[in-house]
Amino acid sequence: MAASGHARAAREPAQLHCATGDCGGRLQCGGLGGVVPATLAWVNIHHGNDQTSYDVSVVDDFNVGLSVTPHEGRVNCPVLACRKNLTETCPGELQLRSPAGSILACKSSCEAFRIDEL
Repeated sequence: MAASGHARAAREPAQLHCATGDCGGRLQCGGLGGVVPATLAWVNIHHGNDQTSYDVSVVDDFNVGLSVTPHEGRVNCPVLACRKNLTETCPGELQLRSPAGSILACKSSCEAFRIDEL
């Protein structure tokens, strides 16, 4: 299961559109990632064998700070987070900007340059 972060949503009649992480006009992506750039949280739940895993990923871009905090686990599970606003240090060529000029997100090199080689 993946969850993506939405940023700067605007509600139009009968649809919701987000500047980053959009889910095709829906509020929730239904387990699919939103349109990049979008910070991702991955959770794989394995009932009965104690091998549940979770991750915070900015490999496919960054748009919002994100944290995963496990509760009531049987072992000591760490909090995984990318809470820093990475747009503050995002190189200009990777920035996604609003029409007003503010930085909305930081794209991956692959997304910004439309190549799979980086």
